[in-house]
Amino acid sequence: MPSFIARRFLYMLPILLVVTFIIFLLMYFQPGNAVDKLCGLACPKELRAQLIAHYGLNKPMLVQYFNWLKGVVTQLDFGYSTSYQGPALQALLGENRWLYTLLVLSASMLISWLIAVPIGIYSATHKYSIADHTFTLLGFLGLSIPNFILGLLFLWLVVGVFHLGSINHFFQVGGFLNPGLMGKPWNLTVVLNFLWHFLPPVFIIGAASMAAIIRYMRGSLLDVLGMEYVQTARAKGLRERVVIWKHAVRNAINPLISMLGFWVPYLMEGALIIAVVFNLPQIEKTFIQAIENRDNPVVMSGLFVFSVILLLGNLAADILLAISDPKIRYE
Repeated sequence: MPSFIARRFLYMLPILLVVTFIIFLLMYFQPGNAVDKLCGLACPKELRAQLIAHYGLNKPMLVQYFNWLKGVVTQLDFGYSTSYQGPALQALLGENRWLYTLLVLSASMLISWLIAVPIGIYSATHKYSIADHTFTLLGFLGLSIPNFILGLLFLWLVVGVFHLGSINHFFQVGGFLNPGLMGKPWNLTVVLNFLWHFLPPVFIIGAASMAAIIRYMRGSLLDVLGMEYVQTARAKGLRERVVIWKHAVRNAINPLISMLGFWVPYLMEGALIIAVVFNLPQIEKTFIQAIENRDNPVVMSGLFVFSVILLLGNLAADILLAISDPKIRYE
């Protein structure tokens, strides 16, 4: 296993190189640049030319790319953000944005799996029951309704229907804390207010993922329950609980673990939208603002970080799959 992990890390390097080149190519050929955003349409030609030369935008594309790559490899310098007037990576990850993103993604994945896997197992073992049909209906609804619709629906219920924000300032929406509690020491009130702001985005982001996991778990377990070794275990007189949880579920969950790397970008896509809807100080919101401002160094930094997270997610899936199934070996 250690040699496999080391090889995978080595494989990541050429993959990241190709990914960054493609991203840089797309950024280079897109219309407009940061100078257009800084100057505006009425910018004098002389000032525009000076700014383009100052930021190195007048150099050939390959020269710009290799200069950027050299800064990343030698100094972990992802460029200069024209919007934030500072290092691009700091603009993307600063002010605890990386921590909030990590917390939201980790909690969304954990909650969706803890809820969806048992529901999928129950649906498979109670096939065509009322509960199975109910969970199937809810699963289709979760897959069909976009995250931003769920987010707007929650805001409408809290603000437009129940008027919780106006009745009690504790139930304000947007951000991770009420403005009046920002910077205050953590106590019970601050923690509860953080959970009020934190949990709805987590459940909304995990809703579609939860629905998909239920369907996958149900279908995979139904396939396993029809296999001969499960029938043999039952014929030996093993209790149904032992047959399902010790033998069937352990094999049925392997395909879901192998798809763990797929769930990571899926959750990040939902987090990107919800960060805008709920005005959350996350990496995704800064990334969207950088795209709007043509701040290419921040966009490059964001896509690089997302690519690394995706590769690490696939590596984690392979490791968990080997732990779950002793028959799998990567040596």
